[in-house]
Amino acid sequence: MKYSVKLGALAVFLTVLACVEPYDLNFGSQKEILFIEADINNFDTEQFVKIKKNIPSANSIEYVNVESAKVYLIENENNIIECQYVGSGKYNLPSGFLGKLETPYKLRFELAGKTYESTSEIANPVSPIEKIYSTLNEKGISYLGKEIDGHNIFIDTKDINTDEQFYLWQWRLFEKQGYCKSCEGGRFYTSPLPLGKCVEDANLKRRSVTYDYTCDAQCWDIFYNEDVNIMSDIYSNGKNIQGRLVAKIPFFQYRNALIEVQQYSISQSAFDYYNILINQSQRNGSLADTPPAGLIGNVKNITDATEPVGGIFMVSAKTTKSFVIDRTELIPGVSAIGLLKGRQANPEPMGNDTTRPPLAPCIEDHNRTDKKPLGWVD
Repeated sequence: MKYSVKLGALAVFLTVLACVEPYDLNFGSQKEILFIEADINNFDTEQFVKIKKNIPSANSIEYVNVESAKVYLIENENNIIECQYVGSGKYNLPSGFLGKLETPYKLRFELAGKTYESTSEIANPVSPIEKIYSTLNEKGISYLGKEIDGHNIFIDTKDINTDEQFYLWQWRLFEKQGYCKSCEGGRFYTSPLPLGKCVEDANLKRRSVTYDYTCDAQCWDIFYNEDVNIMSDIYSNGKNIQGRLVAKIPFFQYRNALIEVQQYSISQSAFDYYNILINQSQRNGSLADTPPAGLIGNVKNITDATEPVGGIFMVSAKTTKSFVIDRTELIPGVSAIGLLKGRQANPEPMGNDTTRPPLAPCIEDHNRTDKKPLGWVD
């Protein structure tokens, strides 16, 4: 069984999901709802739990970080591991922690005199990705409301011969970026360090001019999947899984790109959660629209079962493989859209001031890095 769904504005709290039940979330009447995001696995060097809550109004939802919870991971029913708050609603597990396969885990946290606990979750082993390959997709990639050129990315793997196996695929794309700062209606100045800032210019603002500034070092933009991509092994138990479509990558630029594909073994409860999410989005059109019903995960208030808690505590096994998307051999007519959301770069012109235009720093964050990705080929 194959499933895929496009995520919209609400996807930030639905990227890691599990055992579910539908629950009518009337955002205009609810005082607040907690949302959980957590994936305990045997791969990532940093593992954490995120807790947020919504402050709803009649037409919108604002999410705020929960900073005062006491958060614990319970391993094998008796080993209690405390998580430390590090900011942005994020509670980190101890450095070096890795989840163990076929070992039960629970999430427990205390907040405002209430205790919350997840169901027990176990990760089954996952087989490695054997092969990644791409095909050119002319005018078949949706991006910024247009159908553009790009590449379809496929993988081959083998299902582990177990009674039940459920898969989730995610990806990260690294594109080398040449411009690290854009200023709308102004110019970039390197002071104050280290970020610098855009300073408004009335003339440029009046003419709606945007200037782009070259990076002062190597820099890569990072893109992430916006689709939920899951599969049950009901028809492939113990067999090869070949030609699984895992990504559709826009043709951003003429240089090569690097994609890292992540393959997860997830529980049936996580699979069921994603499946309901997919069905809701298909029924309601898009997750960018507020759905009439929310999804409640596998975390509950153990003293008040009527309190809805969104999001998921997931335990998984994970493996990754990287692949260079070769853009050196392309047929005539295929065009690049660029890394500025379809806009052509417009560097600030050089003038009599030899200090201008300045270079802009590559600021490390979720969507950008100055560290060369593992497997990158120039």
